[in-house]
Amino acid sequence: MPVNASPEYGHAEKQFDKATSDEERLLGLEEMMRTMPGHKGAESLRAQLRIRYKRLKEKIENRGKKSGKSNKIVIKKESMQATIVGLPNTGKSSLFAILTENKNPTISNVAFSTYQPIPGIMTFEDTQIQLVDMPPFPNEDKSTVNVTDTLLITINDFSQIAESEKYLQKSIAKKIYIFTKIDSMNESEKRKLEATFKSKYKKINFVMFSNASHTNEELNLLKQKIFNSFPIIRVYTKEPKRESTGIPMILPENSTAKDVAEKIIKGMSKKIKKTKIWGPSSKFPGQMVGPDHILKDKDMVEFQTE
Repeated sequence: MPVNASPEYGHAEKQFDKATSDEERLLGLEEMMRTMPGHKGAESLRAQLRIRYKRLKEKIENRGKKSGKSNKIVIKKESMQATIVGLPNTGKSSLFAILTENKNPTISNVAFSTYQPIPGIMTFEDTQIQLVDMPPFPNEDKSTVNVTDTLLITINDFSQIAESEKYLQKSIAKKIYIFTKIDSMNESEKRKLEATFKSKYKKINFVMFSNASHTNEELNLLKQKIFNSFPIIRVYTKEPKRESTGIPMILPENSTAKDVAEKIIKGMSKKIKKTKIWGPSSKFPGQMVGPDHILKDKDMVEFQTE
């Protein structure tokens, strides 16, 4: 270990030495580069790490080319996507397992247990939300973070807020900071934690969550907060004299009755004779509306065509 190196660098170096695969070594080098000393005397070390990182990355990429397979996992983005990110050992993967009800997650106290993005599904009421568990910071995959709808950022120390933001500068996603691992805190400590958020970090959307001992109510509140971050509405459809299927269509906020028809079948809006609605945007059940009527979450629409 170099002179004047931080404990974090020493930990990263140990994890690199314990690595059993090239992918683990690559992640270890990324963490060593992130935590290495910044003084002039470490310039040689920085150069060496960059060279080792470049060679190892090329080795992994060439191995994929020879086998005819890419090592990178490509995740197709769904209509609602939340991505879980965070520094090593902040409870990221265990939170993913809880939200997706994954019974066999990869969870470890060793840094970098997650090496590739892992997709999953979180159910909330009658909707399904795509979740992605990303490798811990720092990682090379910027595309998912930059295009996702919502970022769930796990932390267990206030200093990790600024550190995490370094890797999220180009993302336009809504952010929810989740303070995990509060199991060991008593009620007084939890109140102080919440007060610190409200006084020093007023602009941050945050939630405190215990990965190990949360209640169903706490889990549902977290899911509700995640769902509310999406600028969407749920709209149900039904045929005349029939019940709704109960499966909602997911549409952007301020969508109209015409938008619903067009999502069912392109060109359908031109064939509609009558439109009836039930729900929050109606003045009374079965109200007849025009094609430009703006719908609200949980409205139900019935179309009568020519």
